[in-house]
Amino acid sequence: MNTHFSYLTALLLIFVAIQSCRDPEVEQKVDADLRLQVKTLYEQRQLDQSISVVFKSFEPLTDLHREVLKKQGIEITANIGQIYTAKLPARSLYDLAKMRFVESIQGSRPLKIEPPDSTEQIRKF
Repeated sequence: MNTHFSYLTALLLIFVAIQSCRDPEVEQKVDADLRLQVKTLYEQRQLDQSISVVFKSFEPLTDLHREVLKKQGIEITANIGQIYTAKLPARSLYDLAKMRFVESIQGSRPLKIEPPDSTEQIRKF
């Protein structure tokens, strides 16, 4: 009985320690769907798998920013203004979220192209 209680106490302490290490500000930067995707990869032990993300920065990225990202295995693939697409190992997602210049991160979604006739339909009165 005493061993069982010690085991549960140890598990509870580990759980509390892990939860206290999380930074709520960092968690809020990452979209819920993306957090779920990375959690699934973590459970499957596939954190080295490459994922594509879209992130918004508070400021345009400098060469120093890009160098720091590259060292973390984060590859910028495109940008429009301060919105960037990047490929990175899933394990690097929270490293990206911890960076002060990052405002928010979402998983990238496939591009949906509308058929040409749907954009040309104009109502005539």
